[in-house]
Amino acid sequence: MKDAIEIDVIRLIRLTGIREENIRRAIKEKGKNWNKIQQSIAYHNKILNLGEPHTRQKAIQDPIHGAILLEPWELDIISSWEMLRLRYVKQLGPAHIVYPGATHTRFEHCIGTSFLAQKCVRVVNYCEDLDEACFVPLSRLLEPHHQKLFRIAALLHDVGHPPTSHTIEFALENWAGLSHTDLGQFLILNSGLTNVLCENDIDPATLVSILKGDTKDPVLALLTDFLDSPLDLDKTDYLIRDAHFSGVELGIFPAERVLLTNRVIKNDGEYRRAFMLKALHSLESLILSRSWMFADLYLHHAVRVAEALTSKATYYRMKEEDLTKNECIGLFTRMTDADLYRWLSESDIDFVKEYAARIRYRRLFKVVTSRPIASFDEDTRDFLLSTLHDVDALTKVELELVDDVGQVIVDVVNPILGEDFLRNIPILVGGMRGFDVVPLSETEEGRPLLQALRQQKRTIPAVRIYSDPLIATEVRSKFEKEFPSEKQPPYREDDYGFSDY
Repeated sequence: MKDAIEIDVIRLIRLTGIREENIRRAIKEKGKNWNKIQQSIAYHNKILNLGEPHTRQKAIQDPIHGAILLEPWELDIISSWEMLRLRYVKQLGPAHIVYPGATHTRFEHCIGTSFLAQKCVRVVNYCEDLDEACFVPLSRLLEPHHQKLFRIAALLHDVGHPPTSHTIEFALENWAGLSHTDLGQFLILNSGLTNVLCENDIDPATLVSILKGDTKDPVLALLTDFLDSPLDLDKTDYLIRDAHFSGVELGIFPAERVLLTNRVIKNDGEYRRAFMLKALHSLESLILSRSWMFADLYLHHAVRVAEALTSKATYYRMKEEDLTKNECIGLFTRMTDADLYRWLSESDIDFVKEYAARIRYRRLFKVVTSRPIASFDEDTRDFLLSTLHDVDALTKVELELVDDVGQVIVDVVNPILGEDFLRNIPILVGGMRGFDVVPLSETEEGRPLLQALRQQKRTIPAVRIYSDPLIATEVRSKFEKEFPSEKQPPYREDDYGFSDY
């Protein structure tokens, strides 16, 4: 695959959906095909120009947060083509096949996250000196421009999501080395969205540095922490939103209380988020809600099957078309969910077309077997986990179970639960005469929570095999033969007194 990125070519691919080779030929020949490209772009711009810049505030009624008041510059951003595409990208990909209500979109989630950023400025308190603690509103630390950057970064944090959201990222990363963050960075720096940002006095490069977390400015680094960490605003919104629309009520937690007990402190010249000790029960609710949502929604076996079918079909469709990196960036920042499944159904590969049809008619593969990662010996465990980043190795495992690609799917389930980070969450302990900052793992109150997370870290990771029921017995037998179970180690405790079981 060609790795060279050419901005002008990608722009033309995004606007027209035409393959890179045909665009280059049209540019060279300057004939009828080039005229068609120009007409297509002119029509696109004509439609976008039917709108006008916003001049007053408007309220959007959100089913989760209620009325969300947006400034004119925010309305201009969500009216851009790049953001409007997210109205047709489902937040949970094909999960609606299992939970019919889960049809909410990335667009709604982005607006909800921006609302939480706006709320943080009002309700989160800030302290410069913990020895003589005097908490003041975060707005005294964040200048108006910082506040604007905060809200826009929250609004655009998912702008690069490909169709079906995270579902096809495995395929996209393996084929082109791209993540949704990479796609979002391209859009912020090189699209119509770039013009909207500049017109509203926002430097796109500064915005990217916040979203990528590579800024050296301590205040901007704080904004990154709010938007990208195991307890960030992104997760706060999507847990509640996903729970509401899916009907899996396990994601409900007191988000308001979490924000109110969140503090910003200055420590060693850096600004950090910390939590009051009294917030521990609210934090516990958030963390456990996230873990429960993984178990009951995000890792539901039928949801994973639908995602696996979509992801594998996408990878082999990209391979079939031999997409360049330019084409991957251009096409996947243009496509909606419906576009993706239509593209898959046009494949000449039989199982790719079949997978798209299975999604459409809800005729999914079934779970043949499911085994905890911990049940394998260490070498096998390491090998299986390595397939999370190597689609060829994963395909090799599948071909050990069946004769042809497409008959079976091996799904290695290993979500990032955040236990290693969460044990180091800063907790403020003290009172009127000052506070000390201690990690959660050193508080007596935090031990039961960390023990629960450690237990999940051991029990949730698994290997699941999916196939058509007609060959399930044969596939199961081969898998058990190729990957036998290892005898479980005896009960033991770690240095924190947490058992393995």
